[in-house]
Parts: sequence; C-alpha cells; structure tokens
Amino acid sequence: MIKQPKTERTVRTLLTTEFRVATADDGTRTLSGLIPYNSPSCDLGGFTELLAPGVFAGALKAGADVLCLRDHIPANLLGRTKSKTLALTDSPEGLRFVCKLPKNSQGSDLAESVDRGDLDANSFGFSTIEDKWLCDAAGNVVRTLIAVDLYEISPCSFPAYQSSEVSIRSLASCPVEIRAKMKQRDAEQCSCDCAECAGGDCGLCSDADCDEEYCSCAESRSIRNADANRVMNIRLAFTD
Repeated sequence: MIKQPKTERTVRTLLTTEFRVATADDGTRTLSGLIPYNSPSCDLGGFTELLAPGVFAGALKAGADVLCLRDHIPANLLGRTKSKTLALTDSPEGLRFVCKLPKNSQGSDLAESVDRGDLDANSFGFSTIEDKWLCDAAGNVVRTLIAVDLYEISPCSFPAYQSSEVSIRSLASCPVEIRAKMKQRDAEQCSCDCAECAGGDCGLCSDADCDEEYCSCAESRSIRNADANRVMNIRLAFTD
C-alpha cells in the first residue's frame, strides 16, 4: 500500500445501465446516482481498477467543495456541495450523490438528454492520495484506490476512454516488481513491432493504427473491451 502526494487530476468514466426521469409538481428535478465500490473497471492499460469503500471520505468532510458539471465544462455547473445543491452520502454500495438541478436551460437540457437516451455515461475527476497494487498468479494486475481527492462528478454525453498518457500517470505509484511483470507479460503476448512494444512497454505503444489483440495500447484496448467497459457501471436517476 502506498501513500503518496496527490497526483495530477485523473478522470474515470462509467457507463450507465439504468436511469429514469421524474419531475416534481413544481417542476423541480433532482439528479441522483451511485459511484460503486469494489466494481472492476475496464482494462486501463494492463491493469484494472477498484474503488475501496470509504475512498471518497475526504469529499464528505466539512469544507469540501465538489462540483457537479456537464461534460467536465465548468461553465455547465449543475450543483456543488459548497452551496448544498449537491449532496454526497457514503453507503456500503458506494458514494451516493444527489444534485438539485438548476431551473435553467442546462438543467432542462440534461434531463432531456437522459429522457431521449442520449446521455449514457458519468465521470468523476480526482487525484490519488493512496492506492494499493496486487498481481495474482495469472499475471492480472489490480489497482485499488484507497483514498482520493474528489473534484467533480460529471454526467457525460459519451464515454471518454482512458488514454495511454492517463494510464502511465496511474502507473507512477505501481511497485517496480509489478510493473516488471506487466512488461514481461506484454512482451510475451504482443507482436506489434513499434519500438515501445519491442522494448516491453506496450502501454506506450506509438503505433496509432495498432490493432494487435494483445497490445495494451489505448486504441487496441477500446476495441477489445467494448463490452468490458460496461462492467463498471453507475446508476443515474432523476427523482423528485
């Protein structure tokens, strides 16, 4: 387990599988959802990721200020904990959030997007404070986020899959011995002939058109894991 200085801001995107839109008699709409614990992510470049229960504890402390944005755009502010228009609650299942949508075009457009089925993903932006890396006998690497600094929750029009650059930043806290095993595994499986893959570091694959089945580059991962990306889900709902 490694406790480290906060890393650069990272974004994780989760696809929705269930949502509904409801409107109160006075026209007020509330966006609520769950960021689940212990739910495996898609392949993030040779490793998967889990959120440990309590990982967002810092966001629940007095004085914390977490935003709810649309598509990560600060101008599209839907709510924030500082003004009590966004409420966060910890639960055994995950971090629950409830955002009272503004009665303006942004709130109406968001509700319309969900109602039409155009909105199918939600992201959260954070910096890592503490994490843990494990590698099983089969070579599968799992990173568990123990504590993070949560900046925002952001319903998105489409999922933004992780890039190699993001994965590389995440690997900064990975123990040397686990990174060595990941490189060895990639080198044994990948047949991409770019310099990076040949050197055993497929996460840095420089072939933009790479479609090797076992290469862990971002482009290849998005093809191989189109269905796996739906493993880690977040539920969005509009409630009274």
